[in-house]
Amino acid sequence: MIEFTNVSKSYQVGGTTIPVLRDISFQIGSGEFVSIMGPSGSGKSTLMHIIGCLDTPTSGQVSLFGASLASMTRDELARTRNREIGFVFQNFHLIARMTALRNVELPLVYAGWRRSKRIERATQLLTDVGLEHRLNHYPNELSGGQKQRVAIARALATGPSLILADEPTGALDTATGTEIMGLFQRLNQQGVTVVVVTHDDSIARYASRIIHVRDGEVVDN
Repeated sequence: MIEFTNVSKSYQVGGTTIPVLRDISFQIGSGEFVSIMGPSGSGKSTLMHIIGCLDTPTSGQVSLFGASLASMTRDELARTRNREIGFVFQNFHLIARMTALRNVELPLVYAGWRRSKRIERATQLLTDVGLEHRLNHYPNELSGGQKQRVAIARALATGPSLILADEPTGALDTATGTEIMGLFQRLNQQGVTVVVVTHDDSIARYASRIIHVRDGEVVDN
């Protein structure tokens, strides 16, 4: 599903080139649950942004769902993000003025679903994550764990084959974080490929495989 071949990424800051990823190669197969683990500044978030079609490498090849990212147009990259990839972030990124139901509906609006079908789908997803009693609550009326469940339901809205989670338990207490990681495990058992980016060893161990990143290099996968 995901293949990196000799991928490097650097940024220009003024007249200085700052390397972030250095000659990285690895594969993630369909249906895997993988953690990308490394300390702050190791390059793991940049790695996730490239997997998620949010950024492009400076050099090397990236293949996603059997297609080279370099061959995709901007519209094709956007369609891939919307239909094939679900994103979950540390700080939830929910829209404050929208209810839980409306937050989960939003990707379906962009995908062109009819309103009745959007409501049906969003209601079912929120029920699946145990929030059927919170459909019409706003984010400021929800606990941290409930917000992350809404974010996961939203990530699943279009039926993606890949979930990318960036420090998904970073803003949660230990017990709630355990619940969220258990939810990722259940999704993986249903066939969804899950990639979790974390600096926390206790979170990384929920995955079946860990890719260790340090100083922009894969040191173990």
